[in-house]
Amino acid sequence: MLNQNLSDKIIELRRLSAEYYQKVAWNQLLALDNYRENNFLAAERFAQLSFEDQMNAMEYAELADAEFDLHLELEFE
Repeated sequence: MLNQNLSDKIIELRRLSAEYYQKVAWNQLLALDNYRENNFLAAERFAQLSFEDQMNAMEYAELADAEFDLHLELEFE
């Protein structure tokens, strides 16, 4: 049962990472659209949001990797 809980946690962390990466892409598109329209303040804000979302995505991916490593260690014991 512990292994299933760890697997579920890993899946959830990967899902959260993927959601943030989707936000990254969306905010990048919005930044580019605003830049093209010479709306530089909005473009900068969307670029900043994209960066923040990318940091969150990477953090969740790293957490998932750490949980997976823990999962492997428990499997070997």
